[in-house]
Amino acid sequence: MPSGGVRLSIDLSSSAIAATVDRHGARIPVMLGGGLVMPHGVALDPASHVHVGVAAASQPSADHQFVSDPLELLGRTEADRPVDGVHLLAAQLWHVADQAARQVGEPITTLTVTIPASWGPRRRGQLTDAATQAGLPAPAMVTAPAALAAYTAAHGVATPDGACMLICQADRHPVTLTILQVSADGYRELATRSIDLPRDVNQVLAQRIVDAATEDDDPLRTEIAHPTQDHNNRALLESIRHARQLLTAQDRAPVLLPAPRKPAVITHDDVAVAAQPLLNRVHDAVRDILDAADIDRQHLSSAFLRQAEAIPGLQDRLATATGRTPTTLTGHSHALADGALALTAPHHHTPTAANTQLPRVRLRIRDLTSALLLGACSLTLLLQAIFTADITTTYALRVVGVRTSLPQLGTAGALAMLTAFAVAHLAPTTWLAGTPTTATPEPAAGSLIRRGYLAAAVGGAVTAALYGLATGTSVQFDYSQYLKWTLGSALPLAACAAVIAAAAPRIPVHALPAWLARTRPAIIHAAIAVAGIYLMRAALTITAPVDLTGMEGLIGSIGAALVGVGTGLTASRSRTIRTITATGLAIGYAIVFTNNTHGALIVGYLVALTWWGIRLTAHTLQLAFPTAGAALRRIVDGRDT
Repeated sequence: MPSGGVRLSIDLSSSAIAATVDRHGARIPVMLGGGLVMPHGVALDPASHVHVGVAAASQPSADHQFVSDPLELLGRTEADRPVDGVHLLAAQLWHVADQAARQVGEPITTLTVTIPASWGPRRRGQLTDAATQAGLPAPAMVTAPAALAAYTAAHGVATPDGACMLICQADRHPVTLTILQVSADGYRELATRSIDLPRDVNQVLAQRIVDAATEDDDPLRTEIAHPTQDHNNRALLESIRHARQLLTAQDRAPVLLPAPRKPAVITHDDVAVAAQPLLNRVHDAVRDILDAADIDRQHLSSAFLRQAEAIPGLQDRLATATGRTPTTLTGHSHALADGALALTAPHHHTPTAANTQLPRVRLRIRDLTSALLLGACSLTLLLQAIFTADITTTYALRVVGVRTSLPQLGTAGALAMLTAFAVAHLAPTTWLAGTPTTATPEPAAGSLIRRGYLAAAVGGAVTAALYGLATGTSVQFDYSQYLKWTLGSALPLAACAAVIAAAAPRIPVHALPAWLARTRPAIIHAAIAVAGIYLMRAALTITAPVDLTGMEGLIGSIGAALVGVGTGLTASRSRTIRTITATGLAIGYAIVFTNNTHGALIVGYLVALTWWGIRLTAHTLQLAFPTAGAALRRIVDGRDT
């Protein structure tokens, strides 16, 4: 394990401040004010107290002085700056270091700071002065392009020595292009150019929104046309940034205009039009920076694009101008902080879940929602299957036959296993613990994942077995057929949980947040399918709510359609495939629903649920053993050849 104490890396060059701690080889993202990132904004109250992490949209009261980013004050003369930027920067550094030290329970021994590529000796010296004022070690400085290149290299995108790469940073205004050459001891910066435009994409978009949503005499038009630092302007730009983040997952997003104006709605087309001035400059900017670096397009081995919100068309323009399709990074908040750590690490090591502690989050009621709802769905299907069972008895009241929905019992067992998945998901993400001490160190994320999913495999399988035994006891009949369905439906998912428990600790740290988000079961998909199964069974047995309406045919068809929707949503992650499959299955299931076919419809959902577990397991293995997958593909390609 590498030595060197606690190393703190702070990214000051991105659109929001992010920090990562390396504690004896374990990488830990620092929680800043309850979040993973912190705004650059700083406010000074009348007593000259500095308040850091102030968002642009939440302007302090009139007697406070707001500074959107202290970095913008560095390098200026005393007459040209309203306040001391070094003092404000020192307050930011102290706050981040204090949060990091509290989180890991140890003092910071080494400091690394990611800075813009354009900084020279003057602003680098001011950063050193700020660190000294904050009581921190002298910082090792890494430029943002080099940190981004190191981040990509540490996560599988290798560039040979001597090769050149283009780094495009579009997460802040202005967009900056940098040419780096890989060397044995790091990266050599050959040229840097900014695409200087009067206004960035958000400001152009703000102007278009205001022009379309307001009257000609509205004073907001003048404020936007002549950008200032007033509160309305900052709040509108912050709302646009949030809307553009929403557009990465949906087609339309609202933008809040200053009261009493009504909100506006933007689409991908609006962003594309606003980005057109930037896109028109990309080709010339790439040509100029290649000339400045004294290289041709064929000297570029790779290109990378980092953006905070998607800019439609930018990746295609860069690909056309460079002849290389850029690798795009969107939403990697700690990419530069992690890359700077990798570049300045005394020993190379690849952090994984097995040696990384996640930020601790206190367990809340809403965190238990998925597990509670899935458990309720499972019990609902079990109880309905038992209470609606058609029991045949003799004159001596001896049960000689029972008719119930065996596939429905199997679904109840599978959902019990899915409930165990939801509980296991809580282990590494919402771990409740006291203050860490050196005597009782925090368990690594990999340990929590292993324990959680092993417990899920055992606990879910045991619960499914109890379902089968409980059914046999309730109907007073041989339980073997019920046990086969409940346990048999749960065992494939239990096997998936066991494989995940063994492989997940090897997942690299950078892929861990996305993997954890993917492992959370989708409660809506399961609830839709359960509602459909319940309605089908109610229609066939004339029980509530069918006995109150008398429309068993219609309700049964609706239930079958819901099962089709739940099956289609569970079977794929692609939005297009989900839409087509769910619609087709809903119509088909509603048409073919009868007493003889309802069991087959439920089995279809069980297959989709099992396929979900297999896909999750395969994704986990791919992340944990990336080289094995590449070697297998090479073997297959060799055989094909």
